Amino acid sequence: MALASIKPESIEQVDNVQLRVLVDKERNRVVYAEAGKDFVDVLFSFLTLPLGTIARLVAKDSNIEAVKFGSITSLHQSVSDLDQQYLWNQTCKEMLLRPRNSMEDYCHNLKLNIDDTEPVQYFLCKKLDCRKKSGCLLSIFKDQKCYCGEVMKLQAFRSCFNLEDGFVKENATFIICDDLYVMPNVFGASLQLLQKLGVDSVDAIEEQTVVINKKEVVDLLKLSLISKAPLTEFIFKNQSVGNYSNLRNNIEYLIRETPSDEDRQMSVKVTLRKSNEKILFVEADDDFIDFVFSLLTFPLGGVLQMLQGLSSLSCIDNLYKSLCDLSPDIYFTSHELKHKLTNPPIAAQYELSNQILPIVGASIPMNYCHRYYDYKNQRLVTELTKEMVYFNYNRLCDETFARLKLVDPKSSTSKSSFAKGPSMYMVTDDLFVSPMSSISTMAFLKKSKVPLSDLEERVVKIGVKEGLNILKASLISTSALTNGLNQFTRTVKDIQVSTSALSAPQDAVRSEFNFEALGIDNTQSLVVQLPEASSCTQDSQLPRAPLMEELPPPPNIQEPHMNIAKKENENTASSVPALRRSARKRKGGGQA
Repeated sequence: MALASIKPESIEQVDNVQLRVLVDKERNRVVYAEAGKDFVDVLFSFLTLPLGTIARLVAKDSNIEAVKFGSITSLHQSVSDLDQQYLWNQTCKEMLLRPRNSMEDYCHNLKLNIDDTEPVQYFLCKKLDCRKKSGCLLSIFKDQKCYCGEVMKLQAFRSCFNLEDGFVKENATFIICDDLYVMPNVFGASLQLLQKLGVDSVDAIEEQTVVINKKEVVDLLKLSLISKAPLTEFIFKNQSVGNYSNLRNNIEYLIRETPSDEDRQMSVKVTLRKSNEKILFVEADDDFIDFVFSLLTFPLGGVLQMLQGLSSLSCIDNLYKSLCDLSPDIYFTSHELKHKLTNPPIAAQYELSNQILPIVGASIPMNYCHRYYDYKNQRLVTELTKEMVYFNYNRLCDETFARLKLVDPKSSTSKSSFAKGPSMYMVTDDLFVSPMSSISTMAFLKKSKVPLSDLEERVVKIGVKEGLNILKASLISTSALTNGLNQFTRTVKDIQVSTSALSAPQDAVRSEFNFEALGIDNTQSLVVQLPEASSCTQDSQLPRAPLMEELPPPPNIQEPHMNIAKKENENTASSVPALRRSARKRKGGGQA
């Protein structure tokens, strides 16, 4: 039984965390682990990581080989390969490849913080005149330009800035199940867990102390994405890593009912194989590409919140559910912190003006550029503050506040976006984005060994529901478009009308319905608009049967049911007088 990193002497104490683990010796599995703040903070920090950061971290070799994170891995790679001319600037590319964590202030002091993304920095123009004016420009990205045309290189710092200390309270301890569900460390919870796992005797279990470093936290992150028992597979190195992504059924790609918003929809052209309904690629403009790119910036916890806790990454779902179940009064430093952790926003200035999904962006709390002279240290200070609070009350002329205005790093236009338009792009089933090219498309079809006769184009509208389906499928599948849009492409197919019947000559259609023989020469018609996928380019008119009861029948046509009714009425009318005479005779005979 090989255990992971049992008390290695080479690792410094500051870079590792101890974990007490109960192991089922007979089954070689973890029953549960007991941990304090340091390890639980690390687990909860997974939920703050943007999807692009996760894809970048798990793509590296650690103690475990690189892991594919659904379709997010190929999306991240496509951004890396994309020529900068298709993005507004180099900053856009850096933002997508290394998206920032909106809760970096809480993660910065973690013992095992695996997010190596560069923290936020603040830049101002070096020119004093620019910094004194109201509307002074502030950038949180390098190499942005001021009004005056100069690159903003003067680094400023926040005043009264304190880093947070993780998420849970200092002395709190927890039980972590093999599937990453976190529970309060009480005996009743551990007893129920032992009984649930079928452990009848304490002799069947033993305690191990495991030391974990940053590299092994990356291992655990990888396993949490692909395994249903990440602690067992992490602890027992001799166990093979199981990837369950290929064993999923269609139910796992479904999302809960979501209200649609027709005002926030975009159309894409889908090319798929008719034989198996597999989407090969999507042809779309920059609006859809912005949506796909933005997936890299979503924090994992924000994704779980949009998917109502059901991402089909079972261990991540368990971790998120346990977070929601824990009491904020007992275990978290504040109610506000728990709320942020269950619904982390995307980092400031990463939001899109045309985002179709319900996720918000963080704000920059800095409102003023504060300049004053520090007489004690004999220097001029420039810092960023939330409020106007004067320090040098007797020397107000030496102290100024200028209201700040943020520079949008993505685009200088009113449309804040990553992808530059107007351009058309191709997005493959695994979300690999590339510029649209007919020749490149043919090469892709050749590589995929798809006959042209098996291709079909359909137009699909992408709104909130479709976007959430793509998002969920991108987490657990390398066929994000097929699994995300399957139900919507099928719906389009079901309502398509056969173009062979609609394109038939008008005379051929009329020959089946000989209305003229019925004395009707004003045949009504129905105009049918063919779907865009149809090869027919004109509207077709189909004869529609007229309402017969509104038209008098021709004189030479007698309807059978009318003749029968007329004859029955005549017979009834002729028999009534005879019946009356017979009745009078019987009555007269009775009187006699």
